[in-house]
Amino acid sequence: MKQKVLIFATSFLDELLTHPEGEGRAMEMLKNLEKDHNIIVEYRCNRNPSKPLEEQELDSVIAVIVDLEKYRRELLSKVGVKAGGELRLISRYGIGVDSVDLNAATEYGVLVTNTPGANALPTAEWAVTTMLDVAGRRIHQHEVASRGRTKRGPSRVDISGKTLGVVGTGNIGKNVVKLLKGFEMKVIASDLYPDERWAEENNVSYTDLESLCREADFITLHASAGKTIIGEAEIALMKPMVVLVNCARGILVDNRSVYKAVKDGKIWGYGIDEVWEYADLPTNGLNIVTSPHVGSDTDRGKVNMQIASARAVIDFIEGRRPQHPVNPEVLDLRGAP
Repeated sequence: MKQKVLIFATSFLDELLTHPEGEGRAMEMLKNLEKDHNIIVEYRCNRNPSKPLEEQELDSVIAVIVDLEKYRRELLSKVGVKAGGELRLISRYGIGVDSVDLNAATEYGVLVTNTPGANALPTAEWAVTTMLDVAGRRIHQHEVASRGRTKRGPSRVDISGKTLGVVGTGNIGKNVVKLLKGFEMKVIASDLYPDERWAEENNVSYTDLESLCREADFITLHASAGKTIIGEAEIALMKPMVVLVNCARGILVDNRSVYKAVKDGKIWGYGIDEVWEYADLPTNGLNIVTSPHVGSDTDRGKVNMQIASARAVIDFIEGRRPQHPVNPEVLDLRGAP
């Protein structure tokens, strides 16, 4: 049986609207891979990422370009190359790898890669627009005006000249700062690995997370942590008019705590780029803006992620070291290039 490469990334085959440079390039790269290495590339982009993966879905599969489906220890212990399976590479179509058990992947010989920077600008744009929507209570204003009613209650908060707090100053966080320069905000940031040179060049001051929560009027999250960093204690430190935006990972925020804070008027509002899965926490009438994880879902973002994730597969299969390994010790143990 021929070896396979599977594409699970849900937007990999999307029809693009603006036809940017590079459109179709990733598919051509993968066609050449099939021809040059006698490999089958299968597109399963319509697979629901929330559905648990079954072992048989990865029969004869050496590499996958993945969305947000889960690669847990139980699965990797059966399909990983060191467990007697054939899976050798998980190429993440995006940045976050929370859906992969990295320790298990390493143990069972599966390299994990991602695509940092590929969707940084589109995601930053979405974070900024979400921030503006929450600041202006955009959903509420639409509901009022579309029903022929005039404004009621507080309309929106000022942005220009306020203090912006950026948690995580990687590519996305830096782009957010760049895009907001016209608002002449004071910028403070928190990061485990501060970029002091960038901070000096952009008049950004680093501080700890607690101080940022106390001082910022707008807080935007772009951390790579795989755990909750904004919970009840951090929310209690925030100003009552603060705008909190999470266009990174849902896990970063205790959404139940932030929901209560918005409902009780403890903070101005919250924006999250994740499906709201809390049926017992209805957002109707609250200044909570949600979106179904579309921050990077632009034509440019898609093309960049397509090419970067496909390139990782091709480099790996052809014996080259992929550009962005998340667990490079797998390569080092193999003595790979």
